[in-house]
Amino acid sequence: MESVFNTNTDELLYKVKTAIFNESLGSDIALQEKLDDAFFKMELMDYAVNETMIIAVTNKVGQILFVNDRFCQITGYCKEELIGNTHRIINSKTHPEAFFKNMWSTILNGHTWTGEICNRRKNGELYWVKTYIIPVENNGYDTYFLSIRTDITIEKEKEILLQSKLLSSFETVAHHINNLVFKVEKDSENNYGFSLLTGKLASEFLAKKGLQTIQPSINSIKNKILIPIYKMNTYISEEMTNRLLFHLKKVITGEEVSYKEWLDDRCIHITISPIETNGTISGAIGIGNDITELESARTKLTELAYRDHLTNTFNTAALERDIVQVINENTPFSFLYIDLDRFKNINDSLGHFTGDSLLKLVTARIKKFYNTTGELYRIGWDEFVVLIKGQAERTKMLENAKLLIQKVEEPFNIEEMEIHISCSIGIAFFPLHGSSYKEIHRAADLALNISKENGKRNAVLFDRKHMEGYINKVSLESDIRSGLDKHEFYLVYQPKVNLKSGTIEGYEALIRWNKKGKEIIPPNDFIPFAEETGLIISIGKYVLEEACRQAALWIKQGVPFKTISVNISPIELEQNDFLANVHTILEKTGLPPHYLEIELTENVLMKNMERLLKILHDLESMGIKLAMDDFGSGFSNFQYLSELPIHTLKIDRSLTSQVLIGRDAVIVSSIIKIGHSLGLEVVAEGVETAEVIEFLRENDCHTVQGYYFSKPLEVYQVPHFVLAN
Repeated sequence: MESVFNTNTDELLYKVKTAIFNESLGSDIALQEKLDDAFFKMELMDYAVNETMIIAVTNKVGQILFVNDRFCQITGYCKEELIGNTHRIINSKTHPEAFFKNMWSTILNGHTWTGEICNRRKNGELYWVKTYIIPVENNGYDTYFLSIRTDITIEKEKEILLQSKLLSSFETVAHHINNLVFKVEKDSENNYGFSLLTGKLASEFLAKKGLQTIQPSINSIKNKILIPIYKMNTYISEEMTNRLLFHLKKVITGEEVSYKEWLDDRCIHITISPIETNGTISGAIGIGNDITELESARTKLTELAYRDHLTNTFNTAALERDIVQVINENTPFSFLYIDLDRFKNINDSLGHFTGDSLLKLVTARIKKFYNTTGELYRIGWDEFVVLIKGQAERTKMLENAKLLIQKVEEPFNIEEMEIHISCSIGIAFFPLHGSSYKEIHRAADLALNISKENGKRNAVLFDRKHMEGYINKVSLESDIRSGLDKHEFYLVYQPKVNLKSGTIEGYEALIRWNKKGKEIIPPNDFIPFAEETGLIISIGKYVLEEACRQAALWIKQGVPFKTISVNISPIELEQNDFLANVHTILEKTGLPPHYLEIELTENVLMKNMERLLKILHDLESMGIKLAMDDFGSGFSNFQYLSELPIHTLKIDRSLTSQVLIGRDAVIVSSIIKIGHSLGLEVVAEGVETAEVIEFLRENDCHTVQGYYFSKPLEVYQVPHFVLAN
């Protein structure tokens, strides 16, 4: 083998040709021509290979055993300098050690290795070759490695030039656009680090720390110098490093991640995407954009979202945010729930402008009172909360709350008017009364309800017994809803008797509740709660429809009466579809409208008078009669009787039951006279004795209802009562 590598190719071919001719082929002219042609082609191929291919043969220890002329030409070394040496003589140190380890591992295992190698000429210049290294066995005795190379230096220089231009363009863009670009890879110790960290934002941020950006240079590209991987915490803080590493855990699973980061006073929106190489995620690329102005605008909008525009205090959203935060911090606090008493009356009577002015003044007074100890929030139209952080002494907190009530009750001067208002307060404590925002809020709310139920103008600390009452109310609400679904409610009818003729003028429909079929619940035990919860709307619809249905049936049966009276709650009148519902029920039941009488209580007059007048006139135009119920029980105003389209005036039972005692007789007789003078029918309620009957006869009261004549009757009793009378 050695003699072959040391023999000139042309000389070898000549010797082979001469030997063949000398043997037996000299006289065969045709064979000689074929042989000449074959050797000509071999010479031509040998010339082509020597001119284009860079060929070398190496043994297992890396010694060069053979090189062709092209190898010497491109390296600048003569054959004597190369034979017996190793390829380290032309190593440019461009490639890492791992590059050559992989190459030797491949060929020693009998496989062909292919790749691009950067070598160094004798004069120091670099050149690139496309290389194929092929293991060749010598009859099973030894293995040699045939390397065939082609010169790709020109192509590589073009590639490097293109990379340089791209790098130059990248640097220009990166340093003029207000952004951040980084690349994260693992170092030799399997730790993440930066192999790229550049951009205008990065440059400005790092300059303050006396650091430079991380990026490839044109020289590093030309010389194929690998960019080292730098530790993250050298360039960014430990906190920022930890956040970046946290997000990288998702990125290496193939997920794109975005988050916000602050570089000094700049808010950066960062998006990190995985880098995939041959199906494996090898690192991540990050892009950061400056969103400082956007974040500032968002913060301002968020702050506005947490402010009450009228009083410039925090609102409900801010209250929940702050309480959740202090609960998470496990910080004790006091929750004072403040509700202004009778504010709606003031607002309705004096107007919204005055009401708003009053709210601002009340807010200022509360803020001044708790200026150094608590934060104020407006969470409803006339509701406030004071949040006081820290452990509270309960007695002291209650005393301060009562002092605040006294402060609020001091007069306010608005447009030369002196306005008085009071407030009620419920107090709860964290963690004593709950472990969440909802629980603390509910505890303070329940304490506030107790304060209002006990006459208002007071402060109440939450007690567990309040929760029992709350649970009872929840249970009652559930039972009412269930009772409506299961038809547990029914009506009874109390007759109205004409004293002159002795005939029945009509019936008042009164609701009863056969709760779960076990006990009869009177209306006073559930109607106030139904009004509080809004369930009165469903109950009212049932009463109106059932009363109209029964009245229509009595007409068909020939039962004599003039009107069926139904009590309507103020809450029902406030519903936008009230008139439509009445009209629908009358059509559905077939009751002529003039048989229906709707009874209103005096507290209806405290609502929007203009809207109320329209509703009442609409009812009157439908043919429905209207009655003022419980007249005399409150702040009765005779002026309303002339303004409202009332047909009937019902004297409250509290007056008729005491008509023979003190001044009530004068009051009742006056009501009867004024009612008649206005053309109203006057009905006395709650009549139980013959003496009261005689008094009413003498004062010309035509109609009465009460236990003297009959208690409320069930449906089946009405026909018998008519016959009996």
